[in-house]
Amino acid sequence: MSNLTAAEEKFLKHDWVNDKNWKLYLSNLYPSPSINNIEKYKKKYFQKNIDKDLDINTNFSSVKDQKQESPNSNFYSYNNNIYSYKGKLPVIIFFYSTFVLCASLFYFLLLSLNINLYKKLGTFMSLSYLFAYLGLLLLDYKTQKNNFSLVNFFSCEKGHYLSYSMILFFIKDAVLIFLPIFLTLLINIYLIYKQLKSSLVPFIQKNYYINKLVSYMDKMILNVYMMRANIEIYNLLFIIICLFFRRASLLNLIIYTHFFKLKYASSDSYFHACYSKNGVHLYEMYNMITKNKYTIK
Repeated sequence: MSNLTAAEEKFLKHDWVNDKNWKLYLSNLYPSPSINNIEKYKKKYFQKNIDKDLDINTNFSSVKDQKQESPNSNFYSYNNNIYSYKGKLPVIIFFYSTFVLCASLFYFLLLSLNINLYKKLGTFMSLSYLFAYLGLLLLDYKTQKNNFSLVNFFSCEKGHYLSYSMILFFIKDAVLIFLPIFLTLLINIYLIYKQLKSSLVPFIQKNYYINKLVSYMDKMILNVYMMRANIEIYNLLFIIICLFFRRASLLNLIIYTHFFKLKYASSDSYFHACYSKNGVHLYEMYNMITKNKYTIK
């Protein structure tokens, strides 16, 4: 990195995750830039707002290969604080969360085939997700004792999805409703696995299929974030439609709107980018329904 200019070094070290002005800049881009083009917009933003000496034609790919930090965690992932997991608790939560994901795939299959068994498993799946996110919050508390407070409990991403899990107790027959919390659990399992891999048994470390899946997640993690954000935006419309077909109640809509507001107030750049394109119109529909006090009979 000795050949880099001061502006280039500052660019590489910039904290994109916590830069609120960058997130605002990103959310106002239409159409949203693709993952492959995101660095071009980062350079333009940096040159305009932070250091005009940055050459936007500089290629940082060779420099990034030398850094330990992955580009996936540099920008979009707002879970940027990596903690070292120790003891049995992370392993227990990892395997339990993996079980919940596998059970969810079976549950989604039952739903898609309309097999009545899903009705008996609905409450079990809802409770499973509730306990999974309580476990993830407990893990955060154990690893961040000095920095973890009651405010963190409710304001962090896992706290948001803990509140989201309440919806699953009311709407148990829609894969769309399960997908955001399913994808979030998948992301967290992926991140935990990256930390725990060296301490797991060789069979898991060297398993071809597991390594293939992790390798795929390495490439697609940003797409997973974007897909989750899109689903969260359109789920508001889905629940509004369900109101008219008696598949959801006004209480379900209120619970989801609470989650929606939490996400809007968060630093999820994906959510803000999707909301800037689609969410405003959906939220206007929600306000129209609540203000006119429609009654579903």
